[in-house]
Amino acid sequence: MKKKASVILAKCNQEKKLYGIRIEMRDNDWVRTWAFKLKEEMAQKEGFDKTTFSGSFFTDDEYPGCPWCGAKKCFICGSCGKVNCYDGSDKVKCNWCGAGGTAYSDDSAIDVTGGGY
Repeated sequence: MKKKASVILAKCNQEKKLYGIRIEMRDNDWVRTWAFKLKEEMAQKEGFDKTTFSGSFFTDDEYPGCPWCGAKKCFICGSCGKVNCYDGSDKVKCNWCGAGGTAYSDDSAIDVTGGGY
């Protein structure tokens, strides 16, 4: 049986560098399984900057976290909808659009978008 998988873009909250997160569909939920350093040129070439996903996102026990800082958690910016790694602090700042805010946990479905380096 073929697995449904793709890559979403994220930026490191500490290093402010781009990386890819491999996600895989399991039981109608997206699961983060792997992460890797990524250059903007490669992200554009592979089309990762044009992908959008909706649904629940979970983390596999084997997920290594951000390849730059090691953070295993992520947050999705409430302004631009893009993914950043997350160190667990109360205050967050998006490395895509610069918006800041307070982090909170949301178990409902979310939308994730790529692009706009």
